[in-house]
Amino acid sequence: MNGQEEKKKIINSAEYSPEKEITEGSALENNAQEAFNTWTRFMDIVKLSVSDLKLNTWFKPIKPVSINGSTLIISVPSQDYYEMIISRFGEIVNRSIKSILGIEGKIIYEIDTHTTFSHEPELFMTPPPVTEKQNEPLLVKPQSPLDPNFYRPGITAIQVSRESDSEFTQKCFLNPDYTFENFVKGKNNEFATAAAISISNKPGAQYNPLMLYGGVGLGKTHLMQAIGNHVKSINPKMLVMYISGPEFTTNFVQSIRMNKAHEFERFYKSLDLLIVDDIQFLEGKESTQDSFFQIFNSLYQLKKQIVLSCDKPPHQLEGLEERLITRFQWGLTVDIQAPDLETRIAILNKKCEKEGFGVPYEVLEFIALNIKDNIRSLEGCLKSLLFDAELSKKVINIDMAKRSVLKFGGIKNRKQNIDISIIIASVAKYFNIDESLLRLKSKQHEIVHARHTAMYLSKELTSSSLQTIGAHFGGRNHATVIHACKCIEEIINNDPGFKDKLEQIKEMLLT
Repeated sequence: MNGQEEKKKIINSAEYSPEKEITEGSALENNAQEAFNTWTRFMDIVKLSVSDLKLNTWFKPIKPVSINGSTLIISVPSQDYYEMIISRFGEIVNRSIKSILGIEGKIIYEIDTHTTFSHEPELFMTPPPVTEKQNEPLLVKPQSPLDPNFYRPGITAIQVSRESDSEFTQKCFLNPDYTFENFVKGKNNEFATAAAISISNKPGAQYNPLMLYGGVGLGKTHLMQAIGNHVKSINPKMLVMYISGPEFTTNFVQSIRMNKAHEFERFYKSLDLLIVDDIQFLEGKESTQDSFFQIFNSLYQLKKQIVLSCDKPPHQLEGLEERLITRFQWGLTVDIQAPDLETRIAILNKKCEKEGFGVPYEVLEFIALNIKDNIRSLEGCLKSLLFDAELSKKVINIDMAKRSVLKFGGIKNRKQNIDISIIIASVAKYFNIDESLLRLKSKQHEIVHARHTAMYLSKELTSSSLQTIGAHFGGRNHATVIHACKCIEEIINNDPGFKDKLEQIKEMLLT
C-alpha cells in the first residue's frame, strides 16, 4: 500500500486527524528505514559467505519492504527468483536472518514485476521444489503444464510436450546428413565410432555419459549427431536435443530474462537423449555449470543418455567445477585423433560419391597428402576444387588441385622443382650408402631404414603422388610408400634424435 492509499484510508476513518496522519506517516517511514537497516546488516553477513558476483546477481535486485517483529518482508521479481535463492543460499539466508532477528527470524517475499535483474545477470540454476522444512513461506500457485517458451537466436520456441512429437521432431536441431552411413570410420576414430553405435542402439544402458574429445574438425559433431539421428530413426517418440555449449548458455540467459528458468530446466530434464557439443564453452560460467549439474544429475538418475564433446580431455578443463569433471568421467571418455592418409582419401572419395563427381584417384591422394589435420579443411578444399572445375568446365587434374590446396594452407615450405632423385642421392650420402641400393629389394636393416627415410622425405617435400614416389624406388606400389612413412613417423615419435637427423637432411635439400 503506497503513501496515497494509506492517506485515503486514514482520511476515510472517523478517527482521522492531521496529527494522526503525521504519526502514521512517520511510523511507515520508520518501519521502511528499519527494514532497510535490517537488510543492510543481513547483506553484510551474507557477503562473508558469498562471492561478490553472486551477491550482485542474486541479492542486489532484492528490495526490503517492511519489517514486522521478527519477519522481514522483501520484494523480488518473481516466485521463481525467490525459490532459486532459497535453493542456492537457503542455509546462509536462514542463518543470517536469525542472527539479526533472533531464533524466530524469517524472510517472506512479495512479487514486484518492476524489480529488475542486474544488467548483466550471472546465469543461474533452477532449484528443486522448496519444502516446508526450509521454514520459508511461499506463495502457492497451481503447477502449470510444461511450457518452455525459451528461445534460441533466430529459432522459434521449442515445444516439448509428449502430445506434440511431430513438432518436437522438427526442433531437435539434428542435421539429417550426419549419419553413421555417411561417417568414414578409420583407425583414428574406430573406438569412438563403436561406442557411439553401441549407445545409439541402447541409450542410457551403458557408457553414460559418452564424452568425445579431440581437435577441431575431426568429426566429433558428425558422430554425435549420428547418435541422435539413429535414436530418432529407431524410436521417433524419443525426445532428443542437440545443442552446442554456447547455445546452451544463450538459452539459459534468455530463460532468465523471460522469467522462464523453471521451464528451461524442466525441458532439459524431460529429454531422453541430450547431446551437448563443445562443453568447454561452459568454462568460467559458474551458474551455468550449476544449472547443467542439476540437469545432468536428473538425466543420469533416470538413465537417460548424455553425450558430450570437448576439445581436450575433461581433466584439462580448468574452468569447470570438479564435481562436473568427475561426472563427465563416470562413463566413457574417448579421443578422436587426426585421420591417417587412407582415412583422408576415403573421406574425400565418400564426399565425391555423395556429390556425384568423378575425381581421379591421384588428385584425391594429392589433397589428402597435403591437408592432414582437419577434415573440414579437407572437405572444403575438395568443394573448392569441384566448384573450380564446374565453373571453368575443365577436367579435374593435379594442377587444379594445387590451386585449391594452396587456398587451404597446403604445400608449405617446399623447394620449387625439387626432384625425388635428388632426395634419394642426399639420403644415400647422409647414411653413407650407395644410392642404387635404395632402389633394390634389399631387406638389410640399414638399407631399409634409409629407403624409408627417402620415401618419407619424398612425400613431405614434393608434390608427387605415392604411386610416382614408389616408381622411383624400384617400381614399388603406393601401399609400400605408406608403410615406409608410417615406420618413419613411429621412429620420430620414439626417437627425438632421429627427428634432428631428418631436419639436417631437409636443410641440405632446401638450401
